[in-house]
Amino acid sequence: MEERWYQRRSVLGGGAFAAAGVTAGIAAEALLSSGPSPAAAQQQGPWTYVPPGGSIQQAIEDGATAVLLGQGEYRLTEPVVPVPGCAIRGAGQRTRLRAARSLDTMIAIGRGRSVDGVSVSDLVLDCADKAGIGIDLDITGNGKFYKGEPDSVCRLDNLAVYQPVLDGIAYRGKDTQACVTSRVRVRQAGRYGFRVEAPDSWWTACEATTRRRTGSTAGFYVGPAIAGSDGIGGANNFFQACKAWYCRDYGWHVNGERNKFVGCESQDTGGHGWFIESDRNVFTGCVADTASSADVGASANGADGFYVNQGEQTSLVGCQAFDRRPGGRAPQQRYGFNVPAAMADQGRLLGHTGWDNATGLLGKR
Repeated sequence: MEERWYQRRSVLGGGAFAAAGVTAGIAAEALLSSGPSPAAAQQQGPWTYVPPGGSIQQAIEDGATAVLLGQGEYRLTEPVVPVPGCAIRGAGQRTRLRAARSLDTMIAIGRGRSVDGVSVSDLVLDCADKAGIGIDLDITGNGKFYKGEPDSVCRLDNLAVYQPVLDGIAYRGKDTQACVTSRVRVRQAGRYGFRVEAPDSWWTACEATTRRRTGSTAGFYVGPAIAGSDGIGGANNFFQACKAWYCRDYGWHVNGERNKFVGCESQDTGGHGWFIESDRNVFTGCVADTASSADVGASANGADGFYVNQGEQTSLVGCQAFDRRPGGRAPQQRYGFNVPAAMADQGRLLGHTGWDNATGLLGKR
């Protein structure tokens, strides 16, 4: 039998699935009490209901493009691979997809091919330290996108991703654009909570923690493709009200350009709260709270709230950096803002405030 394309391509950093808010218009309780058997899919209006124990992927291969999941556990032995326009919706925390063996990813959107309009919402992805990535968006090719759209326009909403070996959600592929990710919580990522190697998308009210200290892990990574990936680079993206916390290395590692960050925060990080490596980014009303945190195994006075590598065309406006002295400890965060001298002197660091930093509010290099 011919292998399907989505089974042939190996993805050490991705192959994924996207999500969004979708309206079911049908009560999960009613679905749970109906159906010929616990594992048999059942058609309910436009939705195909797959009960716990059933195969989500089989339903998709059988033609389902609107998949409704119930209360319970779905054990994955292969990634779920959605087709164009596919919507997958659960019942919130009560719907749990769990990796049952080692997987490259739990949900694979695109896998280097053309897929658009995918949405995933209202469920939990438990990678269980077996799946490398929770959701991997790797979309290339827009020739058959809906109404000639140039971008894949995927949606991820109200999700929780637990214990990925590598990344909670990865975004790569030249047509992984105009995607919206909202209300997604990634916990205990092995490398990155959100790995953003694609341009022109939005993140709102998302958060991430990490569990390993390697010197380069981060709650949010925004930048060029990492080794072994085919990403095209994280540029011209928008982040609003997102938070990185309990990250063993960086909260945010920003290595792309033309990205916008509004009202975002780092809290209790081992390394810099914000490691802004590349130039040409904008930060407004962002916060750094207690870098060099003992709570994640760091030594005091070793990392800054905001560390800006180069600031010729980057601005920080109305940002705040402080050490709140958790547990009554002495201040741990070194500088609130550690920036090139010219950036501060020429007015690209404006209205900054902070307190209780171990070495000082502002360090100029």
